[in-house]
Amino acid sequence: MLVQQGRHKIDISKNSGASRRAKISLIALLVCLSLVPISRGARAQAPAAAEAMALEREGKLAEAADAWRAITQLRPKNARAFASLGVVLSREQKYDQAAKAYRAALTLNPLLPGIQLNLAIAEFKQGHFQEAARPLRATLAADPHNMQAVTLLGLSYYGAKHFELAAKYLQIAARSDPDNKELHQTLAQSCLSAKKYSCALEEFKRLEDLDPNSSAVHLLTGQALDGEDKIEEAITEFQAAVKLAPQEPNLHLALGYEYWKAAKYDQAIAEFEAELGIDPGNAQALAYLGDIAMKQGDDSKGLELLRKAAQLQPDNRFVYLDMSSILVDQKRYPEALNALRHAVKLNPLESDAHFRMGRVYQLIGNRTAAEKEFAKVRELKKKEDEDLAVKVKRLPPAAKP
Repeated sequence: MLVQQGRHKIDISKNSGASRRAKISLIALLVCLSLVPISRGARAQAPAAAEAMALEREGKLAEAADAWRAITQLRPKNARAFASLGVVLSREQKYDQAAKAYRAALTLNPLLPGIQLNLAIAEFKQGHFQEAARPLRATLAADPHNMQAVTLLGLSYYGAKHFELAAKYLQIAARSDPDNKELHQTLAQSCLSAKKYSCALEEFKRLEDLDPNSSAVHLLTGQALDGEDKIEEAITEFQAAVKLAPQEPNLHLALGYEYWKAAKYDQAIAEFEAELGIDPGNAQALAYLGDIAMKQGDDSKGLELLRKAAQLQPDNRFVYLDMSSILVDQKRYPEALNALRHAVKLNPLESDAHFRMGRVYQLIGNRTAAEKEFAKVRELKKKEDEDLAVKVKRLPPAAKP
């Protein structure tokens, strides 16, 4: 998770894209991904279909697929034959081919029962979460109480990083499966990523009751509390996480970050150094130590740490802002401008770096360049105000007393 506070940000996420996909696959297994069979009576339209079904029952899936494929070639408008081919291919775990067969069936007969859900499962199994969502929505339009479709739609939105939508459907699924720990954790993380902190805290409390010795739950609870700017409570959660797993990466970093926010710099230094003891190349720990050194007046040490952080994590613009502050204090104006150009390149829509560049140009007597930067600041501020006005205009009217 990326948390931003003031000029700084911290990434204390423990879920890579690969681990996210693994988690989604695990939960999908727990909710039983089951294909909707094509009814025997509907399929037995010819001796060839009966033979294909017999091969399926015997577990001869490759032969059954060949049989259904032959039927589709003889009867290219037979939607049920394409659907049956999709079922067999799915059982063979040939999900890309199965999806093509299901789409062919839907093109021929959009109202064919169960095929939307089967198509969604085939896409979901391939990790095509965005593509899975459409047939899942169609399934729910036909059957709003289909809990398998509700759960898979929530997981698909989670996999596609549409966290607010994920939370909406996973809340429904979690209510129907209160003991599914993995499902509740995914709901909690969806709420957290969507900045629905009360929802996240409610779910993390439930998970903590189920497993009070989970460092991951304490970490995530701390993140939710941080989102609500409850610093002291977040510190308590991160302390619990560190106590349970003192060698776990990112826990000391998260705790140090809260101490840094609270201006408890001695405690923050201890945690950031502990993080570096676990991961000597942790750029964020180095960046915060550099920031603290700067705040405490040790510019030489601060600049050294910030430069190390920039080498390890060149896309952290806040490091360049801190470096520019030190360099300006040392009257090293060309180097300060270079650091600020890095910050602008990383995010040209933030006005702070432009304002600082304008001040540096003033210090070196370049009024034309200074005015250009200040004009850019005014332009960006005006756009921010316009965007805010649009957002306010879209808010629903206040309830009448």
